[in-house]
This record gives sequence, C-alpha cells and structure tokens, in this order.
Amino acid sequence: MVREEANAKGKKDPHSLDPVKDNKQPSLSDQNTSVTGILDERIDNLRDAIREIDEALAGRKQLNLQFLQQIDREAEEAKRHLNTLQPPWATGFYPQIEFLRLSLHKSLTSRAKERRSEELKYWENGVNLAKERRKFLDEYKALIATRRRLKGP
Repeated sequence: MVREEANAKGKKDPHSLDPVKDNKQPSLSDQNTSVTGILDERIDNLRDAIREIDEALAGRKQLNLQFLQQIDREAEEAKRHLNTLQPPWATGFYPQIEFLRLSLHKSLTSRAKERRSEELKYWENGVNLAKERRKFLDEYKALIATRRRLKGP
C-alpha cells in the first residue's frame, strides 16, 4: 500500500522492480580500462615478487657458501690439531691426550654432520623458493595473456 501511495504521488519507490534506473552505467571502455588497470597492478606486484624470489635464491646461495666455508675451516683446524698429536703407541697412554684426541674426532664428526645439514637446508629452501617462483610466474603469464586479450588487436 505504501508503494501504491508513493507511485500515486509521483515519487519513485526505491524498492520497486522498475527496470529504468537513475544510475548511469559505466561504458564498456571505462570498464575495460578499470580491469586492465587492476591487471597492470597485479602484474607489477607479481613481477616484484618474482624479482624478490630471485634475489632470495641468490642470497641463500651466497649464505650457503659462507656456511660451508666456515664448516670446512673448523674441520681443517680440528684435523690440524689432531695431526699434531702423536699416536698413543708411540708415546704411551695419557688420559688427557686421549680425551683431547676423542674431542677432536667428535668435532670432525660434528662438522661433517653440520655440512650435510646445511646442504639439505639449502636444497629445501631452493626447492620451496623455486615452487613459489613457478606459481607466480604462471600467474604472471596468464595475466599478461588476459591483458593482451582485453586490449584487443
């Protein structure tokens, strides 16, 4: 009844199902420009993300080399100390020397374990970053193709 009264007085009812509206629809070219603007922004973001992943991969490689060099230096130092000790059959049994020898052997074993662990972490990080990069790159290529289709020939 309220709708009938509003229509009778010449006022438009906001709830009516009248197909004619006062709102102006954006043109197709305006919509196209808006969509390509959004695509361009997403493409730029993906390009930046891919670049960041490439930098992270390069940084991780450098870090891996530094870690491995440090581990190798520590292992060489332990070997050098171990080689300065005379074998027990030449000097006799001295508990302090044997304790030092055992500690150096443990240090060498520990360095080998650290090296394997670092190589595994480097590989895992590389694989994860490469997967992420591939995902971004695929989306980037798809958005470039979509933008090309929207802009037309």
